[in-house]
Amino acid sequence: MTFEISMRALGQTLWLLSPELALLLAGLFALGLQAVGPRLEEKRWPQCTVLTGLIVALILTITLWGHQAQTFSLLVHDPFAQVIKTVALITTGILVLTSDSYIESHDKHKGGFYALLIFSTLAICLLGGATNLILSFLALELLSITSTLLIGYLRQDGRSTEAALKTFLYGTTLSAMTLYGISWIYGLTGSTDLHRIAIATQTTGDFLYPTLLLALIFIVAGLTFKIGAVPFHHWAPDAYEGAPTPVTAFLSTGPVIGGTATMIRVLLTAFPPEMERLAMDWQTLLMAVTTLTMTVSNLAALKQPNIKRLLAYSSIAQTGYLLIGVITASPGGVTGTLFYLMAYVLSNLGAFAVAVSVSRDEDGGSLENYAGLHKRAPALAMAMTMCLFSLAGIPPTAGFVGKLYLFSAAIRKGLLWLAIVGVLNSVLSIACYWKIIRAMYILPAQSGERLSIPLTLAAALSVTAISVLVVGILPGPLSTLVETAAQAILGQP
Repeated sequence: MTFEISMRALGQTLWLLSPELALLLAGLFALGLQAVGPRLEEKRWPQCTVLTGLIVALILTITLWGHQAQTFSLLVHDPFAQVIKTVALITTGILVLTSDSYIESHDKHKGGFYALLIFSTLAICLLGGATNLILSFLALELLSITSTLLIGYLRQDGRSTEAALKTFLYGTTLSAMTLYGISWIYGLTGSTDLHRIAIATQTTGDFLYPTLLLALIFIVAGLTFKIGAVPFHHWAPDAYEGAPTPVTAFLSTGPVIGGTATMIRVLLTAFPPEMERLAMDWQTLLMAVTTLTMTVSNLAALKQPNIKRLLAYSSIAQTGYLLIGVITASPGGVTGTLFYLMAYVLSNLGAFAVAVSVSRDEDGGSLENYAGLHKRAPALAMAMTMCLFSLAGIPPTAGFVGKLYLFSAAIRKGLLWLAIVGVLNSVLSIACYWKIIRAMYILPAQSGERLSIPLTLAAALSVTAISVLVVGILPGPLSTLVETAAQAILGQP
């Protein structure tokens, strides 16, 4: 009888962890192909392997929907975690399609690249459900390590190596700061479990307040680095410009998904709005971060002649909008953050898919390469315009609906001024994106040669551009999904 119960519990645990296990096996298999079968790589086996792993993991995640359980008191399987997993898996799938032609022309040994993407996705999936600060920290470090290796993947390119080194040094410092904050919280509360931390801090009253606040500042600093928010954003433009273009697409989405999920889970579980004094302090801190992030990055983007740096600063600004929902600490705010996170991911991946199509060499980031694009590749110009409209929040795109959710949540919480700052920065961002649109539709083409689009890249571009428009016109199903996830985080029915 005891044996049967143990086997049943083991089967339940394996089922709950099945998406992560599928990703782990796919990554290891891709590495194995590179080690033992170089010729297999030339036949696209690594791409097929990781896509199969992603599809299997996505199907397993869907089968888990509606089940709420916890594994090893470290990992929770709730609607919020399942939404984050779904976004991460779809993002990586699109990235694999986007990367195919680029990696094919730059590196014959592709297994390592795709394995790193898979392991990064595994880290994001763990972050979505982590309810323990130690697990969150380890998953964040796995994401940081794989991201750094991806940035420096083109070892023969000096800019790629330099960008990876800068990211590593900067990230190491912030990781140490995060770990220092976690150690303080453990020393003060006796636990690294988020729910136990909340109970401990609520029962001790104001006695631990000053030290807890300092520890929380250390942790928030580390998380703002992961998502590239101001003032810890300096690594992002150099990393975006120096990294291979598909990696830049990943940097602008993957760490943002993982970092945002961790910030929501940690702040709203361990330091919920019921803890008025401490919650008000971290909300005030994030208000300053959000305002600076949106404003500084949009102003910096205005003077960027390189599209990868321009999109880097644009991505930094988008993290500012995402934080508005976290600040409100309300079901509407978390719903808006999750909805806008999906809209932003689709829009940014679409924009970078066009960048990969236009510029397949390392020096192809200049805006001049987009001159006359509407004549050389009308579909690319139209898709890029659609994605930029979404990033700017122009209807009827998904980005418009996401920003509407976020700004409405801020107004309902009495943060009208923050909503106004967001609207003004959205208007400012239009001037940034206009530089790209102007080049595509107004400036004369430097060459009359039409651009060819590889099949996999065309598939990725079609998925993103169409999704941005469909979600903007029919937001209902996605809204219902993210509302359920938001209620799971805040413990409301």
